[in-house]
Amino acid sequence: MAGLIGLGLASLVSVGTPWADTLVSYDAGQGGSPGYDEPLATLGPPERCTGEGTSTPLVVSPYSPAWTPSEVVSIGLGGSLTLSFAEPIQDDPSNLWGIDLIVFGNAGLIDMAFPTGVCGGLFGGDGGLIELSLDGVNWITVPATDADGLWPTMGWIDAGPYDAAEGTQPTDPTIPMNPSLTLGDINGITYEELISHYDRSAGGTGIDIGALGMSSVQFVRITVPTDAFLAIEIDAIVDAGPNTDPSGDSVVGVDDLLIVIAGWDDSHHSGDVNHDGTVNVNDLLVILEAWQ
Repeated sequence: MAGLIGLGLASLVSVGTPWADTLVSYDAGQGGSPGYDEPLATLGPPERCTGEGTSTPLVVSPYSPAWTPSEVVSIGLGGSLTLSFAEPIQDDPSNLWGIDLIVFGNAGLIDMAFPTGVCGGLFGGDGGLIELSLDGVNWITVPATDADGLWPTMGWIDAGPYDAAEGTQPTDPTIPMNPSLTLGDINGITYEELISHYDRSAGGTGIDIGALGMSSVQFVRITVPTDAFLAIEIDAIVDAGPNTDPSGDSVVGVDDLLIVIAGWDDSHHSGDVNHDGTVNVNDLLVILEAWQ
């Protein structure tokens, strides 16, 4: 479906959360997946469960990516999606591996030992260019980086690759993947080993904006060249700084505070919103500062 949606400041997500807040524009391009043309699906956090309301609900895992039209948007050849954040994303060298921004597509891993989850390669890693801007006018392209590629989204630490019920330990979409990891590092490994490699991250494509000579960005544009081989799908775009919304409900409030309290003194808990390795008063202060 070709066409252009220009929605100006059509924000559906509360200010103060780490997710993209506003859909600026969407051009579906040519040859996208039919029916996957709702760009508002990209606001908010990446999906943790997929197919709700169908006969086959599943957790989102690297082997079962988000797939319904309300969860991801397709961008065809020559198309684009532009989102913005309520506050600029700052280059922060103290972030894990210096990564400031994470883009989530809906690629998945091939299971060569179904249903146990033994990696045999990647499917649906369809590419897509990432462009960044502070003012929405001047753009810088992120080189050699696919919007819809490694790493597939993982919603839960304690759920299997094809579980129908959600887990109890959510991953953190603001934690980036280790950029030194490659597909070769996970080919042939078990699902338990894969979870260890993710190390609480929800996956996605990480970007260090400082490496591009940028101190901050507020707009992200995903484009597909007219000569691309395939359309792409996008789920979410996330600020990789402290996670002020560990509940993932797009409102910083009491639920997030309770998550921090529940993980007190834990070193591997979603309540560690500032990613310093311990849940303590510093995490409480992050939540209270962003309280809505």
